[in-house]
Amino acid sequence: MKVLQTSTKRQSIIECLVLLVLASVLRVWYIGKTDLGGDESFSLFMALQSVPDLVRMLCQGDNPPLWELLLHFWVKIFGISEVTIRSLSLIFCVLTIIPIYYLGEKHICRFSGIAASLFYCFSTFSIYLAHECRVYSLIGFATASSASLFVSCVHRPKTFKFILLTIANLMLMYGHYLSVWIIVMEFVIALGINPIRKRIWKPYLLHAAALLVLFAPMFPVLFTRFFDSGVHGTWIAKTTSPEALYDFLWRMCNVPVTTVFAIVILVAAFIRLIISVVKKECVFGNTGILTLLWTVPLLVSFVLSYFTGFFLDRYFYFLFPIFYLSISAYCLYLFPRRKALGISMMGLFAVAMAISCSPDSSTKRFSGWHSEIKPIVSQLVEAKENENALVILPEYFDKQFTYYLDVSHEIFRTQSQPTNYYVFQDYLRSQGYYYDYNFAQADLNRYSKVVFAYHKAMPINGLADYLERNGFRLETTLDEHPFQVSCFSK
Repeated sequence: MKVLQTSTKRQSIIECLVLLVLASVLRVWYIGKTDLGGDESFSLFMALQSVPDLVRMLCQGDNPPLWELLLHFWVKIFGISEVTIRSLSLIFCVLTIIPIYYLGEKHICRFSGIAASLFYCFSTFSIYLAHECRVYSLIGFATASSASLFVSCVHRPKTFKFILLTIANLMLMYGHYLSVWIIVMEFVIALGINPIRKRIWKPYLLHAAALLVLFAPMFPVLFTRFFDSGVHGTWIAKTTSPEALYDFLWRMCNVPVTTVFAIVILVAAFIRLIISVVKKECVFGNTGILTLLWTVPLLVSFVLSYFTGFFLDRYFYFLFPIFYLSISAYCLYLFPRRKALGISMMGLFAVAMAISCSPDSSTKRFSGWHSEIKPIVSQLVEAKENENALVILPEYFDKQFTYYLDVSHEIFRTQSQPTNYYVFQDYLRSQGYYYDYNFAQADLNRYSKVVFAYHKAMPINGLADYLERNGFRLETTLDEHPFQVSCFSK
């Protein structure tokens, strides 16, 4: 696609600043409304360890250490309230506007940069992840930066651009294993598309070699995690229906109406591509690069998810910025001789995203969404103290429960060395709380009530039967989605 005339440098700066302000306002608005999530409390726990312990512990699991390393130094400066720890996510989420705008404005057209940035600004899921102290906003920023730098290198290869591309791709590799997809696709495009290969193969191979050397310590972990997930599966259920792909597009587009609008644009662009190929008018350009960067990872991962479960919206959030850029590019692609129509379609899609945007992420039940934890904690504490109830907690609830039970957060702040992963459970046991794995040790004769909370997807197996055998009957059940609180009494 021929790049339309760009704006002046001053216009670009002003437009980008306005977009940054808009993105900031939408994301700051409700940042502290939701309670700390389970994964957030895990990240906070890891961030409060020493750097060697942090790296050692994370390299044994599913999470590369970059996010928790950044958070480690962030909380030392700003503290551990919900707002302060989420502010790091918010910053990376807002900064993602810069590479989105730059790529669109410089390599598609000025209006594409503005439109794609607006799509991203009004993305409810993006706002939700700006309210979560997890790695996903960082990966979205790194992906947009990597794509922007890669396209720029294709057109004007410069040493400093490849250095920046290396930094962006290292952020991807050390941030989230699935985001390696972007690097794989850039490699395929750089060396598999003949005109691009002729232009950049030498500096790109140096870039690839640098990535291999700098990521070498993590290759055994990467291989182990992919092999283990492929053979044994994950906690995520396997995909069973094509509906999962539609649901992912829904996440990108806020609501069903906007999703259908996007699908119409995608189908129309695909039909026009087929016609262009038949007429031998097809030229691989910036739109082609963007298309490969998001469609191949999404579709191949979707197919593989039928065999092992890993297809989760937030895991593939890194594709969102490229998708929005692609939608803006397709609008122009559909009207090669009438650019005004393409720009109008961009504007219409931006309006649809704006109308359907929900800055209050607490109203959305996304995967991993934030539940209301403080009321559950208050209810359990009140039952324990005022009704002489035995309170039983699921093991995975220890960090969240401690965060709100210990209002001064001293247990989080005073981590023991060497690291004690069970410090929260030890603390809660010292306060008289039992766990799903040791509830049988409690003397039920001392209690007239038993109260417990659990995630509805992970019930405490055998507990209800055990209580009924010991003379307890279910009295009340409260739905605190995704948790359920049950009360048994004699």
